[in-house]
Amino acid sequence: MKIYPCTVTLLTLALAGCGGGGGSSSSTPAPGTPAVSDAQKNYESVALSSNGGLHYLTGRLGFTTSSSGALSISSGSYFYTDDSSIPQSAANGAQTVSVAFSTAAKTLALPALSGNTRIVVNGTVYVQAFPNQPQVTYSGANVQEVYLATDGKTVVRTFLGTSYSTTALSGLISSSPAELFTGSMLGLITNTINGNSLYNQQASWQSGAAYLKVVRQYVGDTLFVGDCGGTATTGPNVSPCSTTVATVEGLFPRVSTADGVTYQIGDGQIVTLAGVRAWVATAPVQNTAIPQYRVFYQSNGAVYSGTLIKNGTPLQIPALGSAAAQNFYIFLNNAALQSVKSAVNF
Repeated sequence: MKIYPCTVTLLTLALAGCGGGGGSSSSTPAPGTPAVSDAQKNYESVALSSNGGLHYLTGRLGFTTSSSGALSISSGSYFYTDDSSIPQSAANGAQTVSVAFSTAAKTLALPALSGNTRIVVNGTVYVQAFPNQPQVTYSGANVQEVYLATDGKTVVRTFLGTSYSTTALSGLISSSPAELFTGSMLGLITNTINGNSLYNQQASWQSGAAYLKVVRQYVGDTLFVGDCGGTATTGPNVSPCSTTVATVEGLFPRVSTADGVTYQIGDGQIVTLAGVRAWVATAPVQNTAIPQYRVFYQSNGAVYSGTLIKNGTPLQIPALGSAAAQNFYIFLNNAALQSVKSAVNF
């Protein structure tokens, strides 16, 4: 059995539909027309519901071959999009993003999707809402998104875009720009399995097809928390590392089960973070696309574990087929998505 895993974590998937942009301001608008920057125009050219919205591809494909060489797709494979849009320009005020999921391959169902991202805000653990419905506003020439907790009001994290660019697509899908295949999950279908192509290589892009390349960063220090003990939990009540040690100093040395590292107290410093007293490692956690730092923090007589993503950290994902991280995301417009759906052979 040959497996070709190409996955995007839900953390990454949660970013779909979130905009970012930067650039010079547009020319002076007509009286009564809100001014938008070139980057914001690029965002709206795809993100507005009237323009078909943003579509972020996610996939994992596995295949088996019989003794005769016949190809079949493995159970558990998926190839789908996170579809998002805003009803009108954020120049008119904050816009709530509508989010849905749809399969991009007629033979594959959507996988079971869920969210349990937990973030500390002002000393309290909140669960980020899923599906995400960020609120988009324009900040200067950029696009800002805030993500809310399940209570529908607490902001748990914020992203700011620094670049938006659109690329028109025409001609054969197989002749598309290389970054579209290496920078998005569209590259999955370029695999040839035992001589079988996963899409019609003579298929062309529909009229108006394009993709949007987005660069974003975190706004504010963001503290994610997870289970530290042996009990797996959902919701805001996470498992502590210790209920007998009340301060972070008493926890060291500490072997992190999350990353297999033995931390000494001198490997970091104690600070106030997200409303809690916390020890933060000096060196980042290894093998993560987005730079993050191990955290142990004290709360209500116990010590918990988490990770910190610092203010200004770029949003990054592993490049397809590479261990290197890329600092951009690619979204298809609706015409491009329909072209892909028509071209795939599974």
